[in-house]
Amino acid sequence: MNRIRWGIAVVFLLVTIMTLNYTGILNSTDANSVSAVETRAFTKYHKQEAVPVFFNKKGEEEKEEDVETKLKEQANQIIELLANQNFEELANYVHEEKGLLYSPYVNVSEDDLVFEPSEVVAFKEDTEEYVWGVEDGSGFPIELTPVEYHEEYVYQADYLNPDEVTFDNTDSRGNMINNIKEFFPDSHHVEFYKEGQEELDWSSLHVVFEPNEQGEWKLIALVNDEWTI
Repeated sequence: MNRIRWGIAVVFLLVTIMTLNYTGILNSTDANSVSAVETRAFTKYHKQEAVPVFFNKKGEEEKEEDVETKLKEQANQIIELLANQNFEELANYVHEEKGLLYSPYVNVSEDDLVFEPSEVVAFKEDTEEYVWGVEDGSGFPIELTPVEYHEEYVYQADYLNPDEVTFDNTDSRGNMINNIKEFFPDSHHVEFYKEGQEELDWSSLHVVFEPNEQGEWKLIALVNDEWTI
């Protein structure tokens, strides 16, 4: 008789537990916990997939514009230093590792001279005649001191008052191929163009930048462009 009573009591207890479980009374805490996890997962997904993608894309577009504005301003500062032959300050803009390359013509080559910042500082006192390349037309070597080279192939026109300023322009103005972007694939360059009194008496200077390891844009090349035969 006692066994029958115990059996009935156990069955009643099981039925009660199943009923409470079904109505959610016993699992209400778990249900809320699951709901909260699901909510957090959705919120996390929404922030990662929706909001950041939008702002990252917008940020990249703004960054491109910022780089152009910044480098044009920096190039203007360098032009002013070149106009005054302030090589001490110019050296502060030069890339610490790659140095400063000088190309007498817009077709840059491995033979172009490269100077370290410490060498740029001493340009005014440097009386050595370097071979900067070959003169177009005559084929004679360009043998000049740093100051003489700057006067004839770097700041040969009034670039403080240019007729045109371009950014990353790879079009050739003359018959020599402009390979700046090909030679420096990670670079940006600002061109200062000056018209001449005669049709073929024009010139331009390309101020070329590349980032260093700290992400700072540094001067890596000064490239002259002019009419060539």
